Amino acid sequence: MKVDIKTAQALTSDEARDTLVMFRNMGEDPLAIQENFRGMFPKKIAEALGELRANRRRALTKFRHGLDMFFTKEQLQQSSSESVAAWRAKRFADAKAKEVWDPCCGIGSDAMAIANLGIQVHAWDKEPSATHYAEANAEVYGVLERIDFKETDCTEEMPGPGFMWLDPSRRRGARRIMSPGDWSPNPEQITALLAGRPGAGIKLSPAVSIDTLLEHYPEPDEIEVISLKGEAKETIFWYGKLASNAARRATALPAEESWTGDLNAQAETGEFGDFFYDPDPSIVQAGLLGSFAAKHGLYTVDPEIGYLTGATPVFSPFLDTFKILAVESLDPRKMRPIMRKHNVGSLEIRKRGIAERPLAIEQRMLKKKFGDNRLVLLATRVGDRHLGVLAEKLEPEDE
Repeated sequence: MKVDIKTAQALTSDEARDTLVMFRNMGEDPLAIQENFRGMFPKKIAEALGELRANRRRALTKFRHGLDMFFTKEQLQQSSSESVAAWRAKRFADAKAKEVWDPCCGIGSDAMAIANLGIQVHAWDKEPSATHYAEANAEVYGVLERIDFKETDCTEEMPGPGFMWLDPSRRRGARRIMSPGDWSPNPEQITALLAGRPGAGIKLSPAVSIDTLLEHYPEPDEIEVISLKGEAKETIFWYGKLASNAARRATALPAEESWTGDLNAQAETGEFGDFFYDPDPSIVQAGLLGSFAAKHGLYTVDPEIGYLTGATPVFSPFLDTFKILAVESLDPRKMRPIMRKHNVGSLEIRKRGIAERPLAIEQRMLKKKFGDNRLVLLATRVGDRHLGVLAEKLEPEDE
């Protein structure tokens, strides 16, 4: 739900804060909790309190202090995870930035991460509730004294000189917008905001190809694709003093490990080895799979598919590693005898180049349990064939 400034101010009042703390561990009956809120607050405030309580529980996957923070559902969805924001903030400290402009601050996660390193931040947002919530969140994280907040539109009022962090809005209400030209600020406005700065960074969607992003934004000095727990979170365009000496970088969090390499390197293609690898999306989307594969002695089974294979086990934050048990046509009549042989009771499905949904694949391949083992079925296209790779996931201690 959209929250106006009066409602946002009511939610950050001492009375509302105390009420949310009191109801923090009161069970999971939302209707009963909502009835309690309605008995204590006007209807509009009560509804907003109920949504905020639910959002705070979701926020724990992003923020340590999620149970004490303020946001709408949409604001939470667009916000940077605390660990990702902290990783990026180190760039500003390394560049010896004294102050940073964050003119699309949202609920303040990026501004707080930068301020936590002792840097002064000027945090703006054109949405009144976002600016108000960001200030309240900065208080929760103990960095309020290093951030000044302002409700204003950076496309109408130019921020001051110095380093800048930009996170253009990629949503219209609850709807995600995929065209960079429709993001706010738009690419032309962002180009104007970047002019003459010693360093800047733009947070962009990893769901949009880097080639498409390059058509809309000034050529960056470095492109970084960041994943968190195996999920691509953002593509960053770094400029000036915030860029490293690498043109392209993949970063896997929480391991805090980066990979840079030759963009022109191509992975070789060959037959299945004894081990199979599902690469982290950061390294695939950054265009660095070829250099990574070459360095680790791995190769693809199809040049159009991102899976890798090899003769020896390789462990890395950029790989999920599997021991191949069998490779067969993705045909239930051929896969089920293999499932029976390995006493399979359930499957984790991973797929590339296959349109069928994972649940449908599992139901088709494993109509009944053959035992208690949980294995992985990697469904993939190789040339014009659809193959199933039955495998066991390995961890470094299995080496």
